[in-house]
This record gives sequence, C-alpha cells and structure tokens, in this order.
Amino acid sequence: EFLLIPGEEPNVHFGSHWLSLFPKPVYWVLNQNEGQPFEQTIPGYGTVYHVGNAEDVLKLLQNENGLAWTAHPRVKGSTGFPDGYRASDFFESDHFLGGAWKAMPADYSRDLLGWRVLDLEDDMANWGLKKYILGEVDIFKIFEDYELFGTMNINYLKIDEIPKYEDGWQPVLDALSGGEFFVTTGEVLIPEFSINGKESGEIAQADEAMSLEIELQWTYPLAYMELISGDGRNVHRLRFDLSDTTEFDSTNFQFPVDLSNAKWARLEVWDIARNGAFTQPIWLE
Repeated sequence: EFLLIPGEEPNVHFGSHWLSLFPKPVYWVLNQNEGQPFEQTIPGYGTVYHVGNAEDVLKLLQNENGLAWTAHPRVKGSTGFPDGYRASDFFESDHFLGGAWKAMPADYSRDLLGWRVLDLEDDMANWGLKKYILGEVDIFKIFEDYELFGTMNINYLKIDEIPKYEDGWQPVLDALSGGEFFVTTGEVLIPEFSINGKESGEIAQADEAMSLEIELQWTYPLAYMELISGDGRNVHRLRFDLSDTTEFDSTNFQFPVDLSNAKWARLEVWDIARNGAFTQPIWLE
C-alpha cells in the first residue's frame, strides 16, 4: 500500500530549482559533454539521456511523458521564478505542471500558511494557463523509520488504486496533470469540491447562479474557508466563517455562487491552528 517514486530536484537549465517526475524509471544526466549525443544506448541501462539546456529538458519530458514543476517558487533558489520563464516553451508546455507548495512563509499572525505559492496559483490561472500546485517537502533521503511522514504535506490524488512499481505509475501523472487532487497539511480534508457538478481540473460554464458543493473532514475546529476566483486580471475572495465548528468532525455544504465573470475558481480551508487544505482550480468558460 506504499509506492516510493524516484525523483530529483535539479538547479540547472531552467534558472530556478525544479522537479521532475516520470511514469517509470528513466536514466538521464544533467549535463552534456561536447559532442555527446542527447540520447545514447548504454549496455546495462538502455536509453540514457544527456540534457544540456532547457530545450533538451523539454524534449526529455516529451519523449518519456514526464512532468516538471518549479520547486519552492518565488523563494530561495527559485526567487523570481516561474515568473522569469512564464513565456518559455517549456513552461507553456503541458509537461510543465506549475509549482510546489510548502508552508513558507509560516507567519502565525496570518490566518493561513504558504500564501506565496497560493498567490502564484492565482497568478498562473489569471495568465490563462492551466497550471497546478502540488504539496512538497524538502528531504534528501528516505528511511522506513523516519518520523517525518506525519508532518509532510500530502497530495490526495483521485486514482483507483496505488500503482505497483513494476507496472509504472502513469495514473499518478495523469491525476496531477489533470488537476485531480487536493493538497493538505494533513488535518483538513476536502473529499469533494464541485461547481455545477464539475470538479477541479474540469471546465464549467460560467453563470451568475452556480452551485458550489463541498465535503469537509477535519481534526481541529475550522476557522474559515474561501472560494478564490479570478477574471483574468483580478482575484476575488468569498469567505465563509466556520468558527462554529468543533473538533473531529465533518460536514457537507452547498452554496449558490455568482461566477459569471470568472475564468477559474478554487477552494482553501484553514483551521484555528493554521492547518489547511486547498484544491486545484475549476476552469470556467
């Protein structure tokens, strides 16, 4: 019931730090010597790629049906990105997912965590690109007795079953690239989120009378939830006070919402301890 997938966080070729994920093991090297071909067949390994620039990385992702995204956007080694390459071929490609979220910054005078990357999601959506934000954590090794699993950000993907390593994990990439997931610190869950029957990653027809349906589960009492939407330029927030909730509970909501001028909408939910969860956007036309 546990699948550990190989991945890497490079810091060359794009300008930012970035991550890659392939649906099966792929052999590739982050540099290319003079005269060395992009693709080689090496005994014992099979196909091995040597990438020397951003164009090579995009070609690698296309050849092996991989995904890439910006690690810790707009901070640390990714300061200024992905904004700095938003017009590039690789960023506009369907193989570039978007960015990764962690609780940076974590300022408890605010009523949420990690707004830097949440703001990026809104910006990317207003740029007109169907990009997504997944949860990340910076670690360098994994051991069975690590105690970090309980404090890691979690991505809940809509897939039928956990893939077996030997079969590859294409369903994981399909769910990510389709926006069929939500991110949580662990204490808040959003099993259902739909607008007029359309779920995150799907397209709904914008209207002034739309039905917002949500299912929530939580550990600590909730503080609030927000339906965030954008019209291509501005970001709008519709806040729902949830301060009357108690611990260890769940509920369903249905609200009428006017999204006639919106091009996308997503949901955030935060509890009294700043734990939270957020969905990917539903696209509106």
